[in-house]
Amino acid sequence: MAKEGLYSIGKVSKICDVSPRTLRYYEEVGLLQPDRINERSGYRYYSAESMYQVQVIRYLSDEGFSLEEIGQILHEEDLVKLREIFAGKIASTRRTIDYYHRREESLKAWYELFVEGEWVLRHGGLSPAARYIPRERYLCYRCRYDGAEKSAAYIEANYKTFSKLGGRAMVDVGGAVYVRFDSFQARMEGQPTQMAFLEHMQPGSRQREETILLGGFTAVTGYHLGALEQVRETYAALLEWAARHGFTLRGDVFERRVIDSYSTSLQEHFVTELLLPVEEDVSGFLGELMEEAAEEAGGKPREFDAT
Repeated sequence: MAKEGLYSIGKVSKICDVSPRTLRYYEEVGLLQPDRINERSGYRYYSAESMYQVQVIRYLSDEGFSLEEIGQILHEEDLVKLREIFAGKIASTRRTIDYYHRREESLKAWYELFVEGEWVLRHGGLSPAARYIPRERYLCYRCRYDGAEKSAAYIEANYKTFSKLGGRAMVDVGGAVYVRFDSFQARMEGQPTQMAFLEHMQPGSRQREETILLGGFTAVTGYHLGALEQVRETYAALLEWAARHGFTLRGDVFERRVIDSYSTSLQEHFVTELLLPVEEDVSGFLGELMEEAAEEAGGKPREFDAT
């Protein structure tokens, strides 16, 4: 300690457990000025009161305030305004917590796809069955599919960009992407048909525009392994199983991407679940559901041009 009751920057650094570089940065941004600067050596000296200010800055930083906000707090003398600043930080912290909670749920849904995909790969795919598809909310974009698999990949890339530009974040959706084709026959033969991309909305998402309520039907399902260019054989096997078990299909199909290029670059590890809705459960399907969701959301699901 110097004679004037001041402490060197090194001493303050040790007592307050902050680096000299951090103290100099506080000085640069106007948060904390040294009580004295030696003109010849440039050494900085701080009073006990200044050291206390360092701890206040660190406490506020730990509470999530930015240095700009900390500067505002340190220079604000109005208690009402200080209370408002803290109330605002509480609100923004709640939004951050909500965001990270949705991110956690989205990551969990993605993780579960790995678990499912690994199981399917171990057991050789297909595993035909009939299961009920619950009614849930999905983000939905429709477009025209010309029948080429490369075209489908191009369309999906455009859709992802289109979705991001529309303000959607990954945390708003979870689980597998569904791709719906109006006709499984057209899909099998590589013929043009209408298609739609569907992503399951997280329960906490407030997004309603461009979403639909989808589900409430039974589907014949089975898994395809590997690249989708060879999906025709899996379709044929699943259709044969459906006919053998007396299921009448309504004609459309959903391809649920369990493991795809978002999870691995190795196409031999791709896992896609095919879902062929059963005709007895049809109730107007996509058109009516979209109109219903559009009324609720105040807008219609968007059809986009990916050409």
